Amino acid sequence: MFRHLFQLIRILFSVVFWRQSVKKFRFFVHDNVLAIPRLAAMGSGTTISPSAAFAYPENISLGANCLINHNNRLYAGPESKIVLSDDVMVGPDVFITADSFSASMNDSIGTHSGKTADVFIGKNVRVGAHSIILPGVEIGSNVAIGAGSVVTRDVPDNVMVAGNPARVVKTLS
Repeated sequence: MFRHLFQLIRILFSVVFWRQSVKKFRFFVHDNVLAIPRLAAMGSGTTISPSAAFAYPENISLGANCLINHNNRLYAGPESKIVLSDDVMVGPDVFITADSFSASMNDSIGTHSGKTADVFIGKNVRVGAHSIILPGVEIGSNVAIGAGSVVTRDVPDNVMVAGNPARVVKTLS
């Protein structure tokens, strides 16, 4: 019992604990608290988790009654947009990106071979936990995306997709 208490005390007074805590707090303030008011649009009834993060929020639009869940990451870019229509529910730990990433830590301006393109998600879409939606994807309305799916291309209306890469597995009525 005391051994665990001493370990906890040692951790709480360590440099690593405080360094990581400050980084986490800065991330929360910058990518959530300060980003939400800068969103291009946010419809009524939309709920955003405190652990969600937004990059280039001025290029992200959220419709009415959307759910942005725990640990969601929506990364638009300076030249690309992310648009979620009404009634979109995004499960936990989902990553949606419209931007390519830098080639290296040393060259953060230059991009690697990835592409930059807008992402559009239609009405009444459910995105399963741990899914990834890549740049240039357009998802139709009334779509279900299975947990852990990687959406690399457009998805038509009224279907369920799943897998890596995501493929149509069922037509919805």
